[in-house]
Amino acid sequence: MAKTIKFNLLLDNKPIRTIEELQENFCIDDVLELYENGILQRWLKVRNFDIYLKKVSAIPKNRSAVMELIKIFDIEKSENEVKEAVYSLNFWEEKKLEIEKWNKKDSKIKQVIEEYHEGYDVLKANIIENKEDMPYMKSAAKEIVDRYLGIFKIDYKYFFHDYKENYSLIIYAILMNNNLRKLFLEDNDINEYLYNFYTLTHYSKIEKLIYSSFETYNKIGAEQNDIREEIKFNIEEKIRLHKFVGKTDGYWKDLEVAKTKVMVLSIPDGTFIRNADKPKEELSADQVNGGFLIMDGLVYKSNNSSTPIIYMEV
Repeated sequence: MAKTIKFNLLLDNKPIRTIEELQENFCIDDVLELYENGILQRWLKVRNFDIYLKKVSAIPKNRSAVMELIKIFDIEKSENEVKEAVYSLNFWEEKKLEIEKWNKKDSKIKQVIEEYHEGYDVLKANIIENKEDMPYMKSAAKEIVDRYLGIFKIDYKYFFHDYKENYSLIIYAILMNNNLRKLFLEDNDINEYLYNFYTLTHYSKIEKLIYSSFETYNKIGAEQNDIREEIKFNIEEKIRLHKFVGKTDGYWKDLEVAKTKVMVLSIPDGTFIRNADKPKEELSADQVNGGFLIMDGLVYKSNNSSTPIIYMEV
């Protein structure tokens, strides 16, 4: 028959072999912990303290284990000592539960934050993937407002820096969004860059900023002018980019009706625009260029026959 392996209890950092030693070194915190994890019961069993084991095993679930253990082991403690010990145990138990609760809550908060940032990163990656899709860019700008406005307010400078050269459509889509455009336009450095490169005052700017961001355009050789012009036209149709060049002989010309919202990218010097439903309005190039004005319809007056007005449908 295999011999039972005995072990000592550890109470108040002292090895305990007998009931007498347990009584002499009885530490409420230690004994309660040993009871709750079952070590006390195993110690009683291997030491053949069967009477004590029976009593300890029979402690009712709805009774204070501390009080029952004190009675079982006949510990001489004053009522105040017991109350203080029980209060201390309860206090630290509640603290432990509270810490566990906050750790769980903190873990959930961290998970939410991680998922939030991951979602924002996925959106940014999708912008790169769909850089030729203007409807997607408008949708992405709306998603930033609906879900990621908080992080975008912190990230917008870095966002602009990362996308300004090769992903012009998302920059224009953000400028079209009333909830986002101020972040770009009210930042002096970004505003200056937009004025210099996104105000399309020359055909070369359109080519560098917009046409060249489309793969089909870059594949066409310089000698294939007819095909190149057709691709330009298709790109303009796809992103709703409009150009108009010509004199109006001092009259106002309707370019878009009031129900069509547009964002004006540039007008030539010496020309004027107004909203379709504001007949007394007259905005000059100095007032328009660099402001990326969003208009309700578009009416135009020009004496310039060589440089176009350029705008995009919102």
